[in-house]
Amino acid sequence: MSTPPARSGPGVRTAAVSIVVAAAALRLWHIGAGIPYAVGPDEPQVMNRVVHMMKTGDFNPHFFDWPTLTFYLNLAVSCLTFLAGAMRGAWSHLDQVSAADLFLAGRQFTALAGAATVAVTFVAGRRWGSPVALIAAGLMAVIPGHVRESHFVLTDVPTALLTTLALWLALRAHERQTWAAFVWAGLSVGLAASSKYNGAIAIVMPLVVVFGSRGGVALMMQRTVVVLGSMAVGFFAGTPYAVLDLPAFLNDYARLAASFARERGGDPGWWIYTKHLSSNLAWPAFVAALAGLVLAGRQAVTGPERVRAWMIVAFAAVYFTVMARSYQIYGRYMLPLYPVLCICAGIGVMALVRLLPRLRLPAVSRLVASGAIIAVVLVMPVVHGIGFSRSLGQQSTVDLAYRWIRANVAPGAKVIVEAGAMHLPPQYPSEHVRMLTMRSLGEYQRDGARYLVAASADFQATLVDPNANPEAFASYRDLLGGAAEVAAFDPSDKVSGPRLRIFQIVK
Repeated sequence: MSTPPARSGPGVRTAAVSIVVAAAALRLWHIGAGIPYAVGPDEPQVMNRVVHMMKTGDFNPHFFDWPTLTFYLNLAVSCLTFLAGAMRGAWSHLDQVSAADLFLAGRQFTALAGAATVAVTFVAGRRWGSPVALIAAGLMAVIPGHVRESHFVLTDVPTALLTTLALWLALRAHERQTWAAFVWAGLSVGLAASSKYNGAIAIVMPLVVVFGSRGGVALMMQRTVVVLGSMAVGFFAGTPYAVLDLPAFLNDYARLAASFARERGGDPGWWIYTKHLSSNLAWPAFVAALAGLVLAGRQAVTGPERVRAWMIVAFAAVYFTVMARSYQIYGRYMLPLYPVLCICAGIGVMALVRLLPRLRLPAVSRLVASGAIIAVVLVMPVVHGIGFSRSLGQQSTVDLAYRWIRANVAPGAKVIVEAGAMHLPPQYPSEHVRMLTMRSLGEYQRDGARYLVAASADFQATLVDPNANPEAFASYRDLLGGAAEVAAFDPSDKVSGPRLRIFQIVK
């Protein structure tokens, strides 16, 4: 059993609230950028199913690449948005509503979930002292990757919130040692897993508490059953059709698991994720986090708070290892790890600050040095986090291309869009393809296509240097040789986004 942290003083509480408010502001800044034509590539996967549930009452998403808690949370938000809009006279029937009308509310919900993660990071970090908690929350508030993903309707930010909640509730279970505390810890893990499957890795934390607590084997086994049973309840509460539509769930999960289990080429996953983490935290905070992780590891072996230390060390090690061994590698998959790393960064920073008295400096000098150390750790994430949100307000190449199509392409003309570059309104029959070169120009013509929007990474690379990928250049040259380029949009100091080209198929 561990001693709960003392109640924070008014100054600490004010600082914590200020950090959370700043985190919310940073995530809500330009939250509507790109709606409805330049939404994230996976946002429609959520919102189109939410709208379908609203209009049909069929709560089975018929899609289990992700579990469904995030769908249902956004369904609740969307229903409230619809009712509020009806009260304003915006619409009078569900038939008048589309996903485009609900993206903003869904993004706002995600942004607030991101800010809530900062708050829970602070609450959990208080076990290592208020200074550690404030540094952890401050860093979590501005991490560019988390700020970025908090602008989109996806599953990763809610999952990070729930895994951080699992950390806090596991710490409470360690402090209280009550059955209810273990139930809540297990339930939070189940909800995390019901937001995204990788959230299930958070089970490591309450299990560390179970096996690190006293009471004998019988009590240990009983608590294990309680934690795992509560986890199952949480998962099936958020993803009930994993049972109610068992064949579809098993088929989708098996296909997904087989994809993740494939062998990957190129750089190993651990190296890619290390670069993601160091880039988002920036080197000072990354080094502080590694130092804090080492200190926590030492405490897990020799310190008085072994269980608490083991919790963060074990989760960080297991989560990173499992995700790095996957075939699919995306930076946003690391979001559940950031709160733990922020706490470790706080531990590392405070360990350095506590060494300052050995230098026998005047009290004022020590205070200035302490502030400088904290500033060095936070300044680069602050600059990058603010920079991302600010950039969303900048005009993009996608904005320009969308306006060009609305002004120059007749309604009814079919448009093929590469790499999810944009989403067109219903009056433009459109089709999304991963790469235009997967089909021939003749096939596009036979399917009635009139325009092609080229935007893939390979296409953009051929524009910069045709010799960098001769095969891709030849494929696009052969495909687009019979089409006329009618519009080109390139990024500049005042325009963000990818290089886009629009081609008209010449009959």
